[in-house]
Amino acid sequence: MNDTAGALRTTSDTLLRDLEVLSEIEDEKRSIEPGDPRLVELAGRVEELAARVLDSSRRQRTLTESVHRQVEAGLPEAPTTSIEATPRAMATILAEWRDGERRLAAAEPGSPEAIATEALVESCRAEYRRAYDAADRR
Repeated sequence: MNDTAGALRTTSDTLLRDLEVLSEIEDEKRSIEPGDPRLVELAGRVEELAARVLDSSRRQRTLTESVHRQVEAGLPEAPTTSIEATPRAMATILAEWRDGERRLAAAEPGSPEAIATEALVESCRAEYRRAYDAADRR
């Protein structure tokens, strides 16, 4: 896997995860009564995530333009697989999973941070299992 393919995979994964968390928080926000202070807190979290999504989408465009140029030029370092088929390193997944577990332990149960971090931890756990199984098959 080349650096551009790995960066594109990481950016895409981050974008998808942020969109998933954004959707979950927005769903929760919709059920809260006006005047509940959590509504303001969640709206702030939505704003933060939306800004990250915008940044990630810009980075993704830059990376895809680079990949396109590499492929068009027939460069040997051009990615040969889709983003989905480009695996993340198990060490990267594990580090993200461990970080999520630490953040989850420190978060207030039921808080927006806890909800977002739970989604991240579950995603990392499933991804690590898939990567481990794939490595075991090799």
